[in-house]
Amino acid sequence: MHVSEPAEYAILGLLEARPMHGYEMFQHFQGGTLGQIVHLEMSQMYAFLKKLERLNYIVAQLEPQGSRPPRKVFHLTPAGRDYFRHWLTEPVERPRDIRILFLLKLYFIRHVLPVEMPTLIERQIAACQEFLRHLEGLQGGQEQFAPAQDLTFFDRVVLRSRIHQTRALIAWLQELQHDYRLVGTSS
Repeated sequence: MHVSEPAEYAILGLLEARPMHGYEMFQHFQGGTLGQIVHLEMSQMYAFLKKLERLNYIVAQLEPQGSRPPRKVFHLTPAGRDYFRHWLTEPVERPRDIRILFLLKLYFIRHVLPVEMPTLIERQIAACQEFLRHLEGLQGGQEQFAPAQDLTFFDRVVLRSRIHQTRALIAWLQELQHDYRLVGTSS
């Protein structure tokens, strides 16, 4: 068992800031920027919290609430903090993960490890460029004039789509890098 869902990383990131109870964390997913990146239902939240507890990345403490039943307040453990910070500084492996996982990293790194943000962006550009070289190498090996009915035609269509998407991601990342440098120098 390991952390595998974007919402699990987001929970660790929220707890990196401060201890919270489940509903308080859930509110961060509703209507805010975090909710635009990761969709989360309340039932999922509690399942993820239980999983993260089993992994010993978080612990719960009961907090009295007067006449109401006590509520669980979750805290990040040292192991959870180490795991999250390591994950936060690594580029995503697949370009398709940029839409969710990389955006989550950007969301949290600016608060948790802001000095690492330029390095993360740079490493993500390098990872995407490496993936693009791999795809372009595959393209060089394909027959150029296969008939449209042939399966290789569709294979080429898919490969070209992935190449164009990866180039667009690299351009976006370079734009992000440029914009971040502008913001960083004006601060």
